[in-house]
Parts: sequence; structure tokens; C-alpha cells
Amino acid sequence: MNILSHRRNDYFVLLLLHLLNHILMFTLPTLILFFREEFSLSYTDTGILWTLLIVTTTVLSVGVGFFSDRYRDKRYVLMFAGLLLMILGWFLMPLSSQVWQVYQNFIIIGVGASTFHPPSLAIITEMYENDKGKSLSANMAIGMGGTAVSPLIFAGIGLIVGDWRNVAYMISFGGLFFLLVLLALSLKSGMFYRTNWTQTVHTNGEIRVSSNGAKLAHSYDVSFIFAPLVLVPLLFISVRSSFFRTASVFTSLLYEDYLSLSKNEATVATAFVLGFASLFTLVGGTLSDRTNPKNAILISSSGSLVFATALVYITDYSNLTSFSSFYFLLLAFYYIGSPASSALLADRVNKEQRGKMFGALFSLGQVLSLVSPLAFGFIKDNLGLSAAFFFIMMLAILAFLIGLYIYVKKDPVSSTEVPTLEFQD
Repeated sequence: MNILSHRRNDYFVLLLLHLLNHILMFTLPTLILFFREEFSLSYTDTGILWTLLIVTTTVLSVGVGFFSDRYRDKRYVLMFAGLLLMILGWFLMPLSSQVWQVYQNFIIIGVGASTFHPPSLAIITEMYENDKGKSLSANMAIGMGGTAVSPLIFAGIGLIVGDWRNVAYMISFGGLFFLLVLLALSLKSGMFYRTNWTQTVHTNGEIRVSSNGAKLAHSYDVSFIFAPLVLVPLLFISVRSSFFRTASVFTSLLYEDYLSLSKNEATVATAFVLGFASLFTLVGGTLSDRTNPKNAILISSSGSLVFATALVYITDYSNLTSFSSFYFLLLAFYYIGSPASSALLADRVNKEQRGKMFGALFSLGQVLSLVSPLAFGFIKDNLGLSAAFFFIMMLAILAFLIGLYIYVKKDPVSSTEVPTLEFQD
């Protein structure tokens, strides 16, 4: 099998790992929908629960990024171990009899989730140096597809096995089986030994790809993260990610409470909105590669602002079509900017630093996500849903202003320049 086939197969396994990661992570909001009465959770309590998980992943992500740069031959081990830990959290969930035990299991899942994205995104941007937008958008589409089908998986299993505790056991055992199959495929293909990808374009336009296990020069310097070229996009991502975090947690609850849908109907509606919206990552990735990531960022932030405003001033929250349409469009425009933001950051950082950079993305880049679900839940409980969406609109305004700055600010280095690698003897 040639190196291009190996790359294609490795990328396919990474996509499936990303799918599993999102199913294990984003089935949790549906789980909350089914057990909130048992533990008497308000919207504020739900926000605290999700914030606890995000705090855990945020604190650990920078360390994970360091590890994945320093020990590049352990990146796949790190990802598989993290997914195994997420499965353990799901297995322990049905044993919870008090709410603090639920918090504990959310933390365990957060620890596992923190190990995945920094190394996986670093690997993908190395694999497809000249097609970052498309490769990242396909990766994100698969992951967000997992987010979308998670409610359906939960509801479907629930119809077969009964209450949420049995569903949690089924998800943990099913996830373990899927993970072991992917581990077997990875070991058989030798994926664990392909640690450094290099892609070059020759004068005739031919793309050549190579991979080896040489040890890369490693630096503990993280000052590049605080340079405006990196820090401003991180701030942009931090503001925008609050849209997605909030939507992930509260969509099913809003459908049940405001549209009087049953729990299973609410999960189907959630899957429909999130699933179709996630396909717009492909639009963002294609636009990013064919033009410039900045164009996708500006379109994304502009559209998000328009439809966040519509959710405050136009939407009828008790009307399925009205609420779903504007909510869908807000998320769709969010997804357009997701691969573009990651591609822009990858262009601005050398390959040997991308683990740390993507670690910062899931730490510094998630700062507002630490409080946005809690803030949304608190505002909704005390001031109403319109006020909660007004909070989202304020974040959308801030994201638009930062996106506009990124668009007009000229980069000192061409974004098409491919960084070089240094190898240690």
C-alpha cells in the first residue's frame, strides 16, 4: 500500500474517532433531558453541569497540546486512552444516586474529551497541508454529525432498553466495541508509527506526501500563542464557540418546554436542526481553500449576528417553524466559520507547534464557553428566554467585530507559505 493510501486510511480512522468522541460527548445533553426530573435540575443547574465539563477540558487541553508536540509518537495512544476514559464515565453514570455523582462522571468524561482535539487537528493539518480547509471541514462535519445523531441514538436505544440508566450502559458497551474495532484497524495498518507528515508541491503541480518517525525539534516556548496573529483568532473562536456550547446543552430542553414536544420528539427535532446545520462546515472549508479563510470568517460572523438578532426580535418561541428556522440559520453560519478559523490558525503556526496551538484553541479558545451555558441558563430562569437570546446576540456582535478586524488586518506573512520542519539528529 502506498503512502497516499495510508494517508487516506489514517484520515478515515481519525474521522471515525471524531464521530465517537462527539457521540460520547454530545449525547450528554439528551441524557440531562431524561434525568433532570430525577435530580431536580433547573436550567441554571444544567448550565453548571455542562460548565463543569468544559472547565475540565479547558484546563487540560494546553497540557495535552504540549504532550502531543513533545511525544508525537504517543498522539494516537493519547486519543484512544481519552476515548476509553469517556466510555468509563458513561459506564459509571447509571450508578449515580446523587447529583454530585453525576457531576463526578461529567468530569471524568471531560478529562477524556480533552485528549482528542489538539493531537487530531494537528495530525490532520499535517496530512493535508495544502487542503486544510476541506480536510478540517470534513472532519468537523463528521464530528458534528455525531452531535446531531446523538439524540436519535439515545432515543432509539431508549425505546428498546427502557430508562436512561440502561441507555447509558448500552452506549458505554457500544462505544467500547466501536473503539476496539478502530484500535484493531489502526494497529493492523501501522498507523501508530506514522508520526510526521510532510506535503510538498513541486513546480509541475504534483503533490508529494511522505511520513516518517523522525523526532522533531521541540520547544517549550508558547509566546507565539500571545502574538496578535494567533491570539485574535483564538478570541474570535472563544466568543463564537459559546453559541454552539449553549445550543448543544439547551436545544432539546427548549423544544420540550416551549413547543410542548415529548422527550423523543424533542430529540428528533434537535437532531434535525443540528444535523443539517453541521453540513455547512463543508461550505466553510471549501470557501476557505478556494479563496481565503478570512472570507469564510466574515460571512460566518455576519450571518450569525443577523440570525442571533432575529432570535431576539422576530422569533415566536412557541412556533416550531419560526424557532427552528432562525435557530438553524444561527448554527449554520456558526459552522461556516469553524473550519476556516482552525485553518487560519494552522497557517500561522509551524507544524511542530500545532499541538500546543490547538491545545490553546481548546483552552484559551473556550474561555467564554466556560460561563455561557451557565449564564444562558441563569438568565433564562430569572429573566426569560428572550433575555437569554439577547445575551447570545451580544456575543454575536462581539464576534462580528473581531471577525471584521481579522478580515481587514493584513497578515505580514502570506497565508499560502508552507512552514518548514526541523529534524533532530
